[in-house]
Amino acid sequence: MALECTFSALSHLDQTDPDAVQALLHSCTSALLSPTLWAWAIALTVLCAIVGGFIGALKGRWLAGVVWSLVLGPIGWIVIAMSKTGLVECAHCGRGNLPDAKTCRHCGFNLRAAASRSERARLKQNDSGRGW
Repeated sequence: MALECTFSALSHLDQTDPDAVQALLHSCTSALLSPTLWAWAIALTVLCAIVGGFIGALKGRWLAGVVWSLVLGPIGWIVIAMSKTGLVECAHCGRGNLPDAKTCRHCGFNLRAAASRSERARLKQNDSGRGW
């Protein structure tokens, strides 16, 4: 008698019959170890990681997007979408760029020169070298 691994089969199981318990246990174990089930689980996990990486790349944090999506699945997409951006704003056009970018990818403005001319950079330069 081939049993299916369902809640109905479990509720109607005669627990005093060791053969029936063993048959249901074997059925459930084979269902959980099915290669098809594991292929689907791995494929969905990889798909979640790819989508999370894409969402993270839009925020300048692709690795965080991949990790959150691997850990939480689609909930990780929401976490990374609502997280703080890792992009640096261009002083000329106002669009986001990667933190280590030398020039703006949108307008070509020199971000390093703009950072060195900022008020904070000038204050830091004047204050460097002096102690207390």
